[in-house]
Amino acid sequence: MSLKSVRTMPIRPRHWRRYREIAEVLAQHGFVLVLDNLGLSAHLPWSRRLLGILRPDIDANWPERIPLVLVDLGPTYVKLGQLASTRPDLLPAPLIQALQQLQDQVPPVSFDQIQETLAHAWHQPFDHVLASLDPIPLAAASIGQVHRGVLKDGRKVVVKVRRPGIVERSEADFAILQNLADLAVRRLEWARQYDLSHVVKELISALRDELDFTVEAHNTDLAHKHFQSAEQWIPEPYWPLITPDVLVMQELEGIKISDHQAMERMGLDPGAIARRFVESLYQQVFEQGIFHGDPHPGNVHVDAQGHLIFLDWGLMGVLSPVMRARSLDLVLGLSQGRSDKVVDALQAMGLGPGAMDARSLYADVEVLRRRYYDTSLKDFRIGQALGDLMQLAQRHHIQMPVEYTLLARTAVIADGVVRQLDDNLSLIEIGKKFSSRILISRLKPAAWGPPVADAAMDWVHWGRVLPGQMEQALQTIARGEFRVMIEGRNIERIFFHWERLANRMALTFILCSVILGTAFVAHRDHASVGHAPLTEYGMILGIVVALWVVVEGVFRKRL
Repeated sequence: MSLKSVRTMPIRPRHWRRYREIAEVLAQHGFVLVLDNLGLSAHLPWSRRLLGILRPDIDANWPERIPLVLVDLGPTYVKLGQLASTRPDLLPAPLIQALQQLQDQVPPVSFDQIQETLAHAWHQPFDHVLASLDPIPLAAASIGQVHRGVLKDGRKVVVKVRRPGIVERSEADFAILQNLADLAVRRLEWARQYDLSHVVKELISALRDELDFTVEAHNTDLAHKHFQSAEQWIPEPYWPLITPDVLVMQELEGIKISDHQAMERMGLDPGAIARRFVESLYQQVFEQGIFHGDPHPGNVHVDAQGHLIFLDWGLMGVLSPVMRARSLDLVLGLSQGRSDKVVDALQAMGLGPGAMDARSLYADVEVLRRRYYDTSLKDFRIGQALGDLMQLAQRHHIQMPVEYTLLARTAVIADGVVRQLDDNLSLIEIGKKFSSRILISRLKPAAWGPPVADAAMDWVHWGRVLPGQMEQALQTIARGEFRVMIEGRNIERIFFHWERLANRMALTFILCSVILGTAFVAHRDHASVGHAPLTEYGMILGIVVALWVVVEGVFRKRL
């Protein structure tokens, strides 16, 4: 599509400079056709347009260039890319792999700005609330940065402060990004295929939650109430000091779970820690239905006694009892090598098209089964297997809920952590034992009570409602208002074939008429009117009519 064929996209004046920056970055990394199709080429500098400096600065394929684009566009786009890497059901595998390499690399905010933010959030200077606050940050990321502090009563805390101006900049980028996604869906086939507008809308919603620290505080509080035990620790949030800009939580000291050497110096067994880590995640997913969505080594620490510490609950998955049961069925199907169980679980977990090709789905699952089940348990990568299943679901147009794709990403991260600690430990082996324990618990009489009570309530409800609905239906039939709606599948195709058949029959009748008429006239001694040869004229007229019908039918594809 040429530049002249694409009308320049209307933009708001306050966003003009940002659109130009986006256009320059895309051109710099070789996405010229995207600019052309979106109508953004007009926002390139004249030097770049006239001189044709449109080749990418780095020689790489397009999935590897996408993260470079996001890094150049700033922290908001980097964070969106990180969130997009959690959706293997919506995006192609090469792009997911490239996005997973994105890291927050931003300079820290000055301590003066941190003090101003705290004073604005707490309506008083920070030293009226805190006994001390370390000016050197523990960590600095695209959304906020973390400092150590001490409350007036002596309790140690960590204070997470949102970057000044990040919300305003992010909202401007959100508006631009959603506008570009909507435009891409209208103009580009690949954007329609991946429903880019919906994907961007979901990512923006998730990032808005991360920008609001009260959301993370609620998640942390929920996890603290459910999982605080002798095996795992979750920091306690201090609600009087929490605002959308500031998050204050209990400080839990420990080392990163990936620090193998530090564990050995502390006398801890890395293999035992790895097993405890996997069992904790299984407990979160299948027993409580609340799980950490990003358990990488930076968010999972170990204290001197070997307790696990789960930090940063900004990304948390929540599974209903039904979703937990289906997830367990999927894990059992994978561990047992049962393709039929995996297919049933996938169909139950997602929303598929009305006319799904179940046989084709089974064949693809069987290919995965042979790939994974024939390997040894220690080599079985459950995270990779779940990721492949999400991609398979996408290929068969099965829409998976976000919670399942987040679960698949959690499994991938957990797999990597475990491999660093104990390469012989198998997530699927532990999953087998854990699922057996859950299945046994399902058979206990105490587990029957709630489902039986729910079923009884449903029967009582239908017992009250059904007679009235039947009476209403009978009254409708008695008034003669009963309508039957018939869905004709492929009805247009059927009509098309009937039309072709009718046209061919009509053409046959015309040709037969011409031949018979001409023969009849010729039989009567070449009859003529005013010396005009009717036989020849009739033959010519018949040929012209026949040719016209043939040509018309061919061009309209009705023959």
